[in-house]
Amino acid sequence: MTFLIVGVDRRSLTPWHRNVLAPDQGEATRLARVRAAADGIALVVAAVIGPGGAVLATKASDDLVAAA
Repeated sequence: MTFLIVGVDRRSLTPWHRNVLAPDQGEATRLARVRAAADGIALVVAAVIGPGGAVLATKASDDLVAAA
């Protein structure tokens, strides 16, 4: 499935978004973080948008803990 991952760089607060092909939401989020890191971005995921435009719940607490 294709997921749209939307977030920000935690250092600069620059918006970031990419389409990610993955079997599930968790893997899509992981892949997005890997791709963002390759671009020098410390990604905080704000939203995961799945097939049909459904906004899926994310674990915001994981990002907040990682940012601390």
